[in-house]
Amino acid sequence: MNSVSAPMTAGDGSAGKVAPSLWLGYAPGGGRVSLGYGDMKGRLLITGHSADDMASLVAYTASELDLKVLVLDLDGRFSERVSGYFQTYDYTCFLHDAFELEEEDGVRHCQLIAAAYTVTMDLTSEEESIMNAAMQKLMVQDTRASPAVMFEVTATVEGFRGFYVEKLQGRLAALKYLESPENGSVRSLLSLGSCIVNFGSASYPQAAELAAAVFIAKLLTMIRNSRTKPDMIVVNDVHRLFRAEPRPSHLSRLMNELLDAPVTVVLASDRKRALSGSIQDAIPVKLLSSDAWNDGFETRWKGKSREPVLPNTCVIVDGHYGNHRTFIPRAYERKTSEPRKGPGVLAPAKAPDNELTRLILEDVRRFEAATRTSIIEFLSGEYGEEGVRKELDRLHAQGLIEFDSESPRTRDDGMLVYRLTDAGARLLEVLS
Repeated sequence: MNSVSAPMTAGDGSAGKVAPSLWLGYAPGGGRVSLGYGDMKGRLLITGHSADDMASLVAYTASELDLKVLVLDLDGRFSERVSGYFQTYDYTCFLHDAFELEEEDGVRHCQLIAAAYTVTMDLTSEEESIMNAAMQKLMVQDTRASPAVMFEVTATVEGFRGFYVEKLQGRLAALKYLESPENGSVRSLLSLGSCIVNFGSASYPQAAELAAAVFIAKLLTMIRNSRTKPDMIVVNDVHRLFRAEPRPSHLSRLMNELLDAPVTVVLASDRKRALSGSIQDAIPVKLLSSDAWNDGFETRWKGKSREPVLPNTCVIVDGHYGNHRTFIPRAYERKTSEPRKGPGVLAPAKAPDNELTRLILEDVRRFEAATRTSIIEFLSGEYGEEGVRKELDRLHAQGLIEFDSESPRTRDDGMLVYRLTDAGARLLEVLS
């Protein structure tokens, strides 16, 4: 393999630079087999029974070329192979920030988070519209789009009532306790080197899927305007987000944004029949395990001879030019490391301030239009803006206050205000 002094990114048109090639293995007849970084055209699909092994190899070889690789490990199997070569984080380090709505390009971020909920919960177009409308309300309230907040806000969206809202709230209830204390920032990952974010520690599968989808939505919002960005994003178990659907799909927004991202996107799935056909058609360059190739997974060779390959080999398929290359994957030393984890959900950094708690509960009970912004502005002078924000989030997560919709003398959608719950009223009596 030729040495590369300066890796060239997907959008780099500088003359005189050698495009890096990922050394993947050896040809059956001898000689190295490499896949040019530029030949991917910004997209690569890896599928078949050994998809995780091949995706790990791609990430490892990319790191050899000093490319910045961001790996989203949905099931934790990636981390079992190559976490020792990357900075590795548990998803709890970034979950709180992933649900925070971006001020810059906020409308687009709202739509992408709504799409993230859609792909996770298999929502219809009507239900996605409810989520999108709820996001728009949250955007002006300076709050988070976590499931606990969405559960309450969806009931306040004008124009939607009855069956759709109740069905949507039922699905959100299953994710209501997906929360994490404030910790790391997703934006910080853009300036770091190669990293793995491990979602495999989530307590149940749908929690990992929503956390990963919301993380992708946040990443896609920031990456277009960021000065630093990864050269490659690798996502494994992608069939859990973009599934093959028997009904018309409403999952296109997040998928289209991901495939149009200004970085190279590598998607891996070992369940080729469970993966959305739209993904398969949109990515002509593929790495296939022997089972996928022998089964005729790549349809562009229909009508042409397709010689079977041995079980220990893989195939590089280039649908742009209608050719393929067979190779035996190279071996590398597996290294693992423990991921850095965020603080526990039930273990806040410090005990809550009873005086601040009492003041917030009193203000919510006293004023009819106690919005998040008004309470923060009123109390931040004495307790600090960040302290008031965290206390509001804690009280809301524990069910002591809740959101309600207020529409005084207008025909607009109104604003979200806090209301005191029965549990909050009882606590206020104890603190008073």
